[in-house]
Amino acid sequence: MKPTRPSVLMNGLTTAALVGALSLWSSAGAAEVHFVVRDIGEKRALWVPQDVVIHRSTEMEDGIAFVLENPTDRTHAFAAYGLFEEVTGAHGDVVTKPLRVNVTSEDTVRVRISTAQFEKRTDDAIEEFPFFCPLHKGDAHLGGTIRVVP
Repeated sequence: MKPTRPSVLMNGLTTAALVGALSLWSSAGAAEVHFVVRDIGEKRALWVPQDVVIHRSTEMEDGIAFVLENPTDRTHAFAAYGLFEEVTGAHGDVVTKPLRVNVTSEDTVRVRISTAQFEKRTDDAIEEFPFFCPLHKGDAHLGGTIRVVP
């Protein structure tokens, strides 16, 4: 029996992982944008990536979700002016509210983002939505920008 070369084994594992990830992603339906908060010194933090581009024509087709990860030792929040979170109410109805989510230390939160305001847009306008941590805006919490393009 011939020993398996490590590169062949690694290629097989990589392919299997990719196929598994794609099948999980497509079954979830919504496109996901991942943000991670980072402490960058005393009383300084930022959500990364700081610049995000979302394509209205493709990525919002099946909905969009933000995955907010907080590996730090303090609670942070994620707010984006002009964007709205979709929440399922007590009777199964979907309610929208301004996007502001607390993420406790060592936690990850998945938030569905409302796409209703973008559904009927047919123009080529680019919209910008600033995001930041409202809990630490007195600190040097650096914000970012989400750009929604056609």
